[in-house]
Amino acid sequence: MLDFHLLEQFVAFYHTGTLIEAAERLHISQSTLTRGMQRLEEEFGVPLFIRTKNSIALTEAGKMAASDAEMLLRQCDNMLYRIRDFDRKSRTIMVGSCAPVPVTGVISHITSLFAGASISSELKSIPDLRSGLADDTYQLIILPYPPKDSDLAAAPLCTEHLFFYLPKNHRFANRSSLSVREMNGENMLLFQDIGFWHDLVIEKMPDSRFLLQSERYSFLELVRNSTMPSFTTDAAQYQQPEDERVRVPIEDGEFNVTYQLVCKKENKKRFRLLFEELLI
Repeated sequence: MLDFHLLEQFVAFYHTGTLIEAAERLHISQSTLTRGMQRLEEEFGVPLFIRTKNSIALTEAGKMAASDAEMLLRQCDNMLYRIRDFDRKSRTIMVGSCAPVPVTGVISHITSLFAGASISSELKSIPDLRSGLADDTYQLIILPYPPKDSDLAAAPLCTEHLFFYLPKNHRFANRSSLSVREMNGENMLLFQDIGFWHDLVIEKMPDSRFLLQSERYSFLELVRNSTMPSFTTDAAQYQQPEDERVRVPIEDGEFNVTYQLVCKKENKKRFRLLFEELLI
């Protein structure tokens, strides 16, 4: 059985051409390297080196052996990487979500069902989520609609409905509902880290100007002290007192979503208990 450490020494000599340089590269003594090359030559059972009083070089058989040894070591490295990567992925669950609201519940379910797994999540655009699921960046993604792809499996998670959040003196504050068309053109406050809602609002209200804020405390202060309309949802974690602002439902269907937990069908067996728990 060939010793891989000896093959590494052999390949180092093949590339450097001298025992001194090969030993320096490997951080071993020249005498250790010399003994290693002698052992390797004995294992091959053929002359690998041409030795003279002041030099050592590879025979043609030695050059062939060194080239094959380099290929074998590279294959071994690739094998180790693939196996370790497979093991890491089998113990890692990366969840990509289109919005913040459904993530907490999903992570809680996953944690209870997959003890010892490394679990993480992040917000991404819908195209990034779909491509990330395809290339296994994500094992699970959360979309605001059920996918039609035949190779994907999905289960409903929860619902979220977007509201206009209006000052009490706003002209539409007494309305029971509003369409985005009616509010298009208004100057709006908008929290930046709300996932797909951000792009949807800007797309559907092209005539509006948005004051974007990425820091939550600063955004809440703006909502509290500004007369500009903003947005909230029925799942928002931070609400202002109802005597300061009123919530008016948005009529448009796109602003009322049922989130879907999605995985590849080939991975559904792995997440069977999770999907069954969500469907109860």
